[in-house]
Amino acid sequence: MHTLSSRLLVSLLLLVALAACRPAGYPPAQPQDLDALEPPVRRLIEERSAAVVAAPADAVAHAELGAAYWANGMFLPAAECFAQAGALDSSEPLWPYYQARSMYNLGRTDAALAPLRRALEIDEGSAPAQLLFGWLRFDDGDVKGARASFERARRLAPDRPEPLVGLATLALDEGRPEEARDLALAALDRRETSGHARFILGSALVALGDESRGRAEMKAGAGATARHMPTTFSIRLASSRVSRADVLADAERLSDNGSHAAALAMIDALLDDYPEDALVHSHRGSVLGAMGRDEEAVRSYITALQLDDQLSSAWKDMALLKLRLGNDAEAVDAARRAIAIDDEAVDAHAVLAIALRQSGDLTGAVRSARRAIELQPEVALYHAELGNIYALAGQFAPAVDSFERAIELAPGAVQLQLSLGDALIQLERYDEARAEIERARALDPTHPGIAELSRKLTGH
Repeated sequence: MHTLSSRLLVSLLLLVALAACRPAGYPPAQPQDLDALEPPVRRLIEERSAAVVAAPADAVAHAELGAAYWANGMFLPAAECFAQAGALDSSEPLWPYYQARSMYNLGRTDAALAPLRRALEIDEGSAPAQLLFGWLRFDDGDVKGARASFERARRLAPDRPEPLVGLATLALDEGRPEEARDLALAALDRRETSGHARFILGSALVALGDESRGRAEMKAGAGATARHMPTTFSIRLASSRVSRADVLADAERLSDNGSHAAALAMIDALLDDYPEDALVHSHRGSVLGAMGRDEEAVRSYITALQLDDQLSSAWKDMALLKLRLGNDAEAVDAARRAIAIDDEAVDAHAVLAIALRQSGDLTGAVRSARRAIELQPEVALYHAELGNIYALAGQFAPAVDSFERAIELAPGAVQLQLSLGDALIQLERYDEARAEIERARALDPTHPGIAELSRKLTGH
């Protein structure tokens, strides 16, 4: 047993012995097997449990321990912690609210209702609690009550998308897709990245007959939910996400948003606990590649693949890096290794298509691009790449079809308009080409490709 765990056990025994002297307090809630947890999760729980042992009547200490459990997916001990915090401080609505959310996350909507009502008794003006009450009512079939709660949450937090998503869900469920569409669009105006709003929007569009766009929106928002709103405790919950998977996900988000140095620091810290974890080394390679530290990125990928040569994502990311460095042969090899492990690794098929096109294997490039489209038909980039391959092969009619489909999926992309215009010139469809040039000019009048394609058109 770990040293801190032993000290914690002694402290707990002492706490029980002194219970008569300190009745206003609770021992820390414990998981079933502390030693089975991931190292960073175990350390966090040990640290916060020790804080509870030191101050068993401190509601915040119990809530902080609850945050550690919550953030790392252990909702039952989290609910116990928040219940203890609520018993120690009956004036704070956050503790019964998070107790309710813990039970809700466990699928125990019946057990979530009582603490949620307590939270609303303390603060009926809590938009997050009203929103959760709406979803509890919706799940219980109380549509009228759900609407009332969603509307209250909307009035309390008019700038948040989540109440609108709740109302859009009700509208869709009751057969009013136009209203659902408008509410989902209003939610996206408040937060463009709301996946749940996109899923509801897509469902409404499908119901209204816009099958193609609707399916694309549904796919983009699949699995996302907006059933909860942030609170003043959300930052503490976020900072308690210390599991390997969560740290990697957070690092990836940071890197995607341009905070590469912060992402790298998170991953390097993770390597202290997971020095031989292939996925951690692979993520490190991705961040280093985004920072332009290519040689270090290659070394990280090599380390990852030495640890696990069946890690498809590492081969795929290696292929992307080799493609960017202009090493088409190695990019082809790495992409094929990724595909051999996982034939549904769509990015690997896309990289392989580009690398094969650049190396002159147009037949193989077409096959790879088509496979990428088969796996994800709503991605404009894959259709555009297929159009590029066809155009290079002199097959301009199918190139036009591919570019038109790409534009349908990604309207507003100037380069796609120009690529389509070029293919139309090759087919001697000059009026259509001229129209595409004008569309490109309307999107970006300063784009250098416009003048070049206009000269090409004039030459005919």
